[in-house]
Amino acid sequence: MKTRTLSYIFQACFWFLMLSLQMVMATNFLTMPIALLMAAFNILLGMALFYGNSLVIFPHLFEKRRYIWYLIVNLFFIGLLAHFFFIVNGHILKNFKTEPLPGHLPEAFHYARVSSFLLFIFFISLVFSLIRKTTEQEQARKQLSKEKSDTEIRLLKAQINPHFIFNSLNNIYSLSYSKSDDAPEAVLKLSDMLRYVYYDCNRDEVTLGAEIEYIRNYMAFQQMKSPHEQDIELLTEGVDESFRIAPMLFIPFVENAFKYSKIEDQQEAWVKMKISTEKGKLCFHIRNTHPENNRIPGSGMGVQNVRNRLELTYPEASQLEIRDENGVFEVHMKIERS
Repeated sequence: MKTRTLSYIFQACFWFLMLSLQMVMATNFLTMPIALLMAAFNILLGMALFYGNSLVIFPHLFEKRRYIWYLIVNLFFIGLLAHFFFIVNGHILKNFKTEPLPGHLPEAFHYARVSSFLLFIFFISLVFSLIRKTTEQEQARKQLSKEKSDTEIRLLKAQINPHFIFNSLNNIYSLSYSKSDDAPEAVLKLSDMLRYVYYDCNRDEVTLGAEIEYIRNYMAFQQMKSPHEQDIELLTEGVDESFRIAPMLFIPFVENAFKYSKIEDQQEAWVKMKISTEKGKLCFHIRNTHPENNRIPGSGMGVQNVRNRLELTYPEASQLEIRDENGVFEVHMKIERS
């Protein structure tokens, strides 16, 4: 809409400028009333050529790569309009009573003048049509790219659900197999988490508070699986819980931290998380122990999924750093709200 408005403003200014120039030139050899009439008539001829080319001839010939025919038709159109001007100038305008002007200009001069004017208008019309076509193609490309990105994001989000359910059911199976009293509570936790995944996560964005609540439920869910107190920490002091983000961005890293730290079995293992917001920026930091003989985290489908979603959703407003040093695996994610 903004582009179209600018186009209309440009056209209005262009025709006003052309009318003014025609008036200035015509007053050199015509009286003011006839000069105004001639300038207006010239502008009407120019508009006929401009819009006839841009709306009819350009789409039907130039865009179909019929360039020779495009030039032939436009030259014929210019000649036709110039001849029409000659007829009007010779048989109508001369009937207006005006004071005689010094000197005498041949009629061929007026014919050449209007032909030059129409050739100039043709060139402007061609440039205008090319710019408009390029703009339309760019807008179509952006729309197609956006639709492709939206489709990819929906597919990536859809991958989360089976992955989440698979892990959760495994956890409940472990609790049930060991006849743990925590199994019923785990089912309730799973119910809350599924409600979040299948209802809230269908939106493009969720509040940071909802995401944090999901992580807390996940932490409680995991704690049920160990007889000992797991060393888990989540710092969220001063967080703006209304901050909106794409859903389930942190969860793959949280799942990896519990999985690869072996925190369920090893009492010395730990998982530390910190979420902070400041001046429209969100920082997510997670660290966990990583036994040397364990598989390297951060290379699975879930992590790659997050990378892809960040590139699509926050192409120039996100950072993701992953480090694995001295038995500690770290993830730093930053997102800047536009």
